[in-house]
Amino acid sequence: MNTKRIAAIVLLLFLVPVASDARGFSGGGGFSRGGGGFSRGGSGGFDMHNDGAAAHPQSYSHSSTGPAGTSRTTTATSGSNGYARSTTATNGNATRTSTGAASSNGNYSHSSSGTNGYASHNSSTSGNTNSGNYNHNGSGSTPYGSYSDSGSGNTHTNTYSGSGTGTNAYGQTYHSSTYASNGTVYHGATVTNPVYGGYPAYGWNDGYAWYAAPYYYGGGFWGAYAIGAATAVTYGAIVAANNQTITSYQVEPSTPGAKLLASYSLTQTPCGPPDLVVIFGPNNSVICAKPNSLVAAGNYSVNSNSLTIVSEKPAP
Repeated sequence: MNTKRIAAIVLLLFLVPVASDARGFSGGGGFSRGGGGFSRGGSGGFDMHNDGAAAHPQSYSHSSTGPAGTSRTTTATSGSNGYARSTTATNGNATRTSTGAASSNGNYSHSSSGTNGYASHNSSTSGNTNSGNYNHNGSGSTPYGSYSDSGSGNTHTNTYSGSGTGTNAYGQTYHSSTYASNGTVYHGATVTNPVYGGYPAYGWNDGYAWYAAPYYYGGGFWGAYAIGAATAVTYGAIVAANNQTITSYQVEPSTPGAKLLASYSLTQTPCGPPDLVVIFGPNNSVICAKPNSLVAAGNYSVNSNSLTIVSEKPAP
């Protein structure tokens, strides 16, 4: 066998696997297997509708850099049971990461988190396309305050119910709620104060603005005692939407909280039993009262500006 013949055979054997491998990469730089897998084409997405039960997992990874130190990395995997992907982008001290996944049984999830050295946020959603049920939660913070929210709904029935908590730079904590049904969105309804309803801002306090005092339970709204003070009389506890247990304390006379209860003719009672008026006050505080003809049982937040309570559910 001469030298030229040997060289030709070697070259042929070398090209066969290369040609075979080339069939695995086509289109816009993604994977295209004919029977399924990743096919990015011009849209940049993943088309996996042709994946059969015998499809083998595939993976994709791409990194890029841009001006001013920007970088971005995306990884993804695909198989017969679904797909998953993750993207992280950075620019200086700013970072953002997003993830997503879907499975053949209808389950899906996606999340996002980011920070820039000044503010941060996190959010996530999970659900099932077959049942329509989904859940979400999120949180964030800046030097001016922080927030957290959560909720659940159903895409088939167009319903949603969620609640949120926000704390400002003064330490005041507020609670809110959102309810949606058949495309109509409701927010908590204000229960007009029967005594101070016609007063201007802070009219209940002779026109002087009220601010929560740090290191005091409820900012001093319910009484002038420090957080965790041994002299404070406990009045039960509740478990908030974020699964945090909040202890309740007895409301002291001549306080904004006492004025609030008296104006609505409410009588404080220990938190814990069902069917109570649960009022979330400043600085992550809570008190409970027996419902009456003015205020029905349910969850409420305090508006210290007008000394009103806001229901977490829309008015009937």
